Amino acid sequence: MAAPATGTGGAPTRSRVRQYFRVFEVPGFRLMWTSSLLMFTAFLVESLAQGWLIFHLTDSAAWVGAVAGAKGGGWFLFSLPAGTLVDRTNRHLLLIGVFLVSSIVMFALAFLVLTDAIVPWHLLVFGAANGMLFAVSQPGYNALTYDTVGPANLLNANAFRFMGVSIVFIGAALAGGVIIETLGVGWNYILAASAFLGAGLFIIPMRNPPQSQKAEDAEPLTKAMAAGLRHAVQNKPLRRLLFLSLMTEAFAFPYLWMFPVMAEDVLHVDASGLGVLFAMVGVGQLCAMIVLASLGDFKHKGWLLVSAVLGFGLSVVLFGLSSSFPLSMVLVALAGGTGILYDSTLMTSIMLTVSDQMRGRILGLYVATWGINQVTTLGLGGLARATSAQMGLVVFGGIAAANALRLLPVARHVAPHKEPEKSPVSVDLQDG
Repeated sequence: MAAPATGTGGAPTRSRVRQYFRVFEVPGFRLMWTSSLLMFTAFLVESLAQGWLIFHLTDSAAWVGAVAGAKGGGWFLFSLPAGTLVDRTNRHLLLIGVFLVSSIVMFALAFLVLTDAIVPWHLLVFGAANGMLFAVSQPGYNALTYDTVGPANLLNANAFRFMGVSIVFIGAALAGGVIIETLGVGWNYILAASAFLGAGLFIIPMRNPPQSQKAEDAEPLTKAMAAGLRHAVQNKPLRRLLFLSLMTEAFAFPYLWMFPVMAEDVLHVDASGLGVLFAMVGVGQLCAMIVLASLGDFKHKGWLLVSAVLGFGLSVVLFGLSSSFPLSMVLVALAGGTGILYDSTLMTSIMLTVSDQMRGRILGLYVATWGINQVTTLGLGGLARATSAQMGLVVFGGIAAANALRLLPVARHVAPHKEPEKSPVSVDLQDG
């Protein structure tokens, strides 16, 4: 019997390709995926503009940390109420509203910058507002993704989502650096505002999903928040995942906020060079997500998580030690790849561990740990001012790597593969 065709056009090859891209056959996912690309374009371009703008307004690494801390503070403090809101409202309409408000905030910042009216305290206020809006959009988007694709497609969906983010990272970072050099930083905020608006427009055609809890049956807000905290504390696998996120976000991810300082004071490159650094993070992310998407529903998530965090922390340490721009490009690519591998696997593990009724609140707590990296950037900025940005990165990356080493003996217990307490409701969505 002849061997089955495996070349171009062969049935087994087509089957493998279809399996690789299977999540795009789920109704509604293509709209959500496109919306997420625009959302992260806005987030990246705004972050690039924020660091460059505040550093050039103040010439202070401490101010870079302070503005990042203001954003992280709003993000961190509002995440649990935001997650509770996601559990109690229509997630679809909530996201549309958040993207619209985010667009308005970006247009307001653009106006202040383009009219030369911007001062440092403006960035503190707008940073806190942006953090609060992001605290709502992320648990809302993640919960809606679960409702759309279900548990079996979740890792594949998150891999493609982050793969798209990595492509955006490359393009938006390079474009953002060029825009700063040629048009000025205010136009980065115009681009961010337009991207947020587009993110909202793309999910409008989706049909409203069923709410996880009817508003008339909902418990009081404070009681619902307390129930979410109690569930996170009492559920050991979930508690372990959230603590891993807290430590990694606090000590590994702040390296991104030091890029403007490293670019100008250590690597001696301009805004275009800063854009290249951000783009190399995206290159590493893209490579990692291509591999992860091919793994399907990978079972050994604990080992994957801990290994990714260890590699992430060590990459940040080496980046801190580097004073060579080409070497730094390679190291931030490694940091980007291991960081997004950790992110996508951890997000999937958390979403598989909680029930429909708790998903928004737990995702809110998870997003709160994201915000902590901008709060701890205050400490990194202070350490950079007292010693150097390089020493700060070595210390912070070393702490993240040490936490990963601590978890190696129990890696198989960090992210157990577990079905959620309640199967997701089948959501009737369409691509328009």
